Amino acid sequence: MMSATRAAAEGSRPAARVRSSLARWSFPKTEAQILVATVALGLAFWLAFPDSFATAGTLLNMARVAGILLVVSVGQSFALIVGGFDISVGATIGLVSVVSAKAMMAGIDVPLAVALGIATGALVGLVNGVGIALFRVTPFVMTLGMLTAGRGLADYIGNGGTIIGLPRAIAMFGRGSWLGVPSAACIATIMMVASWFVLQRTRAGLYIFAIGGGRETARVSGVSVVRYEVLAYTLCGALAGVAGIMLTSRVGVAQGSLGQGYELLSVATAVIGGVAIGGGSGRLTGVFLGVVLITVLTTGLDIAGVNSFIQQMVTGIVLVLAVLIANARSGNLRAVLRSLRLAGRG
Repeated sequence: MMSATRAAAEGSRPAARVRSSLARWSFPKTEAQILVATVALGLAFWLAFPDSFATAGTLLNMARVAGILLVVSVGQSFALIVGGFDISVGATIGLVSVVSAKAMMAGIDVPLAVALGIATGALVGLVNGVGIALFRVTPFVMTLGMLTAGRGLADYIGNGGTIIGLPRAIAMFGRGSWLGVPSAACIATIMMVASWFVLQRTRAGLYIFAIGGGRETARVSGVSVVRYEVLAYTLCGALAGVAGIMLTSRVGVAQGSLGQGYELLSVATAVIGGVAIGGGSGRLTGVFLGVVLITVLTTGLDIAGVNSFIQQMVTGIVLVLAVLIANARSGNLRAVLRSLRLAGRG
C-alpha cells in the first residue's frame, strides 16, 4: 500500500505543475502588452486629432516609416540576440545611401547600384563582427568606432552635401507602391519573414541564440562561435543597407547623415519587443509590435506639433523604460531593488 507521505507527494505533483504554469503566465506575454499599449496610444491620438491621425494619408505614411524602422530593428535583433548590439547602423544607412547614389549618378543601373549599397552595409557588419568576435573588441567600442568612421567616409564620398537628381526607378524601393501596398511595407515584410526563417528554422539561427545564451557553453558544445557571431553582425549590416536604400528612395535624395537616430530607435524597438539585452532570447513578432508602437508614438507627437528635441527626449525615456521592463521580465530588477533595500538597512 502506498504510504501517506508518498500519496501526498504524488497528489501534490499536479498541483505543483499547475502552480508552475500559473507562475509562468502570471506576467502577460510581451506581445500582448505592447499590443494593448499601442491600441491605447492610437485611440488617444485619434480622439485628440480625429481629422489628421486616422486618415488614409497618415496611415500610408506610417506604413512607410514603420517599414524602414522594422528592417533596421530586425537587423539590430541579430546583434542583440548574439549577445551584443550595433550602434553603427545609423552611419551604415548614410554610407549606403551615398555609395548607392554615387553609383547611380555614375551611370550604373539602379538594381546593381542597390546591390552595391547593400553589399557595403554587409561589409560594415562584417568588419564589426570580425572585430568583436575574433579580436574581442567590446561591441560598444567597435560599433562606436565604425559609426564615426562610417559617417566620416560617407561625408567624404558625398563631399559633405546632398546628392540630388536620382533616377526615378529608385522610387520603387521606398516611396512607391507594389500592387497598391507601400513598397517599404512589402520589403519590410520580406526581410522579416526571411530573418524569422533564419532564426527559427536554420542551424545558424539556433547557434546565434546559443551564443547569446552563453558564449563559452556554445564553444564547448562545438559551435563555431566566431563564425556565427560574425554572421549575426554581417546580417545586421546588410539589413541596415537595405534600410539605407529604402530611406534614400523615400526622401528622394542621398546624404551621409540620413540614418542619424536609427541606432537608438532600432535598439529601443527591439528591446521593447522583448529581445533581451545580453542575448539569448527574442521574438521578431515582438520587434514588429515594438516598431508599430514607436511609429504610432512619433507620428502622434508630430501631429501634435511637439518639438523634435522633446521627441528625442521621449524616445530616450522610452528606451530606458524598455530596459527596466526587460530587467523586470528576467528578474534582474528585483535583485537590484533587493540590494538597494539591504544597502539602505546597512
